[in-house]
Amino acid sequence: MTPLEWLDSLQGSGIRPGLDRMRALLRALHSPHRKYRSIIVAGTNGKGSTSAMLTSILHAAGHRVGLYTSPHLVDLRERWLIAGETIDPALLDECIVELQRAAETSGIHPTYFEALTVIAFLAFARVQCDIAVLEVGMGGRLDATNVVRPVAALITPIGFDHMEFLGNTIRRIAFEKAGVIHRSTLVLTTNDDPLVLNVMRKRAEQFGNRFIHVTEEHDSPLAGEFQRRNAALAVRAARELGIDERAIERGVAGTRWRGRLEWMQIGEKEIWIDGAHNAHAAAQIAPFLDARVPRPRLLVFGMMNDKHIAPVKELLFPLFDRVITTEPYPPRSAKASDLGGIAIPNPDDAFRAALASGERAIVITGSLYLAGAAIAYFDRQRGEHQHD
Repeated sequence: MTPLEWLDSLQGSGIRPGLDRMRALLRALHSPHRKYRSIIVAGTNGKGSTSAMLTSILHAAGHRVGLYTSPHLVDLRERWLIAGETIDPALLDECIVELQRAAETSGIHPTYFEALTVIAFLAFARVQCDIAVLEVGMGGRLDATNVVRPVAALITPIGFDHMEFLGNTIRRIAFEKAGVIHRSTLVLTTNDDPLVLNVMRKRAEQFGNRFIHVTEEHDSPLAGEFQRRNAALAVRAARELGIDERAIERGVAGTRWRGRLEWMQIGEKEIWIDGAHNAHAAAQIAPFLDARVPRPRLLVFGMMNDKHIAPVKELLFPLFDRVITTEPYPPRSAKASDLGGIAIPNPDDAFRAALASGERAIVITGSLYLAGAAIAYFDRQRGEHQHD
């Protein structure tokens, strides 16, 4: 079994909240996560974009930065970026082997996400990163990333998601997200909900931490008005960490983060790809789609069956002249035939049908898995167009 096959074999391990396995494994591995400073980024939406912008700023300032995010869009290696590049395949294999040995020796069987997180800690230590930016997978308090003692915790807007694990009130979800706040952690958030702010401020006060409510906006290279708040969060964090203004501006301008209102043109078609996978994210992109995407518009839509689908459909479907529904990640995807529109279960078939349609503009959204499938498909299309 190759290292990647062993890692892949953990996929059926499900979600088992709790940090005991992580702590025990990291002890067995001599605490790689203590070998550099860490910044943790939690929230419901905007975590990835904010993490990418902050990483780009730190990189521009001359830091050796490790970035750990999830999920990947096309290639697993996207989850670990070191100095702006995806992890070297040989380094990834070495880290998996080291983890596998520790798991077998200690008798601790990590979940898939725990394994991915330990690999991040090992890889960033091996290549001597001086700082790591860690995107929380789910929640915060019991997330596998929350074993670090972060110098800063950034918390993006909070909405309803993963309620079966995090609770079904905003206060409860805020409590789970605020779990990433530890002693000596600078806390920054763009949340405006007084209830959420109260929960976070109280947690910060418990430790005597500085608490910064970021209300300003900052120009962002990523499309969508909402990205201006994400950019402001990253910029304010960088300022508080002592990064100079020129590096901040260079870093923000140089940010690349795929699958977030990403625009491309193929032939006569304009295509937008976004990973909006809940009502909060859909509400953020809807004004952009309505104002900026030319008519007639076609939506290619697919969601996971554990998400609240109805409010997302209510926000997005009325903006389009036609809808094709698909299944980006069976069997976890909702059935295309249950979503309405023209059901084409295979995503590549759905994209082909969209390209052959009469609509000038195509928007693909509803899941990061669908965004990943779309990027892989249309990158191939663009490659073929360039060689024609």
